Amino acid sequence: MKTTRRTEMVKHLSEKQLDEAINEAQKADETRLVRRLCFIKNVSLGDTDKMAARRVGASQPTGGRWLKAWNEGGVDGLRPSFAGGRPAKLSSEQFDEFFTLLEDGQPWTPQEIDDLLWDRYGVTYDRSHLARILRGDGMQYAKPRPMDPRQSPDAEKDFRERLGEALTKENGDEPLVLGFFDASWPQPFENSQRMWSYDRTVEIDKPLVTVPWKTLGFYALLGKSTLIFRKRTTKESICAALEAIREQNPVGRILLIADNDGGHHAKLTQQRADELGIEFVFLPPYSPMFNAIEPLWKTLKRKISPEVFEGKDHFKQFVTNTFLDLSKRVSFADNWIKTFLPDIQKLC
Repeated sequence: MKTTRRTEMVKHLSEKQLDEAINEAQKADETRLVRRLCFIKNVSLGDTDKMAARRVGASQPTGGRWLKAWNEGGVDGLRPSFAGGRPAKLSSEQFDEFFTLLEDGQPWTPQEIDDLLWDRYGVTYDRSHLARILRGDGMQYAKPRPMDPRQSPDAEKDFRERLGEALTKENGDEPLVLGFFDASWPQPFENSQRMWSYDRTVEIDKPLVTVPWKTLGFYALLGKSTLIFRKRTTKESICAALEAIREQNPVGRILLIADNDGGHHAKLTQQRADELGIEFVFLPPYSPMFNAIEPLWKTLKRKISPEVFEGKDHFKQFVTNTFLDLSKRVSFADNWIKTFLPDIQKLC
């Protein structure tokens, strides 16, 4: 069952003082501050963040930002930071409507926000000043995370239950080995790392030669990571990878989190996994974001980008060393651990 952690509210003011702050904000026509203070009052009276936000017509993430701002700065922390400075082109009421439209229609590109301001209000803002206004209201400027529309809405819940069942099996006195398994095909000509230069077009002399090996990697949260190279990702190659994982982790039950590649489900693969004491925990369909090895692969390819390799063997050694070095970082799995395994220290 999915549980939500509730952020505790810092009690900066008594209930009476909070009512007085709301009245003062109303007299000063600080409508956005009034709304946020009413949210805080709802939380203080026992509402969850989600319910308190809903009562004032805001989303749960917005309520979470308001609660954080209150905890850190009290009433002043809730006051929009774009107040003051140059005269606003929009009135307070228009700002209320503008931010509501942004929240209801998010996410937005900068051009779409410019168009909204012009089409609805007939005003324009300098992009840098507009960015300060938007951040002052709690908006973030970031790349949206792609989500496959074919993914089940219950994917996270289903995977948590599947993982929980695997983790609760008896290990005896042996340690648990837990990690992520996946295949990738890094190349010497990877070009995913931005670099500073005085030239508008940056060029690096690199032989555009494709290496024939695909990499099968195991990124361990508990245990030792490993990597092997094969020309094809066949079921025989996957079995070889399982043997390499067991060789690096000779003791303990191994839980392998992997996608639904046909080779992973093959009879030969599953039979060899059983012989080696390895259990697959399969991800839900269309859910690569639940595999924490994915950001490791991306970082590996960025590391490759600026390098020039003497040959295929040099490249192969670089990939091996870099993968094993990166796999020592738990940070690639930080969000995964918070979502699916908050009590990982109990498994160590």
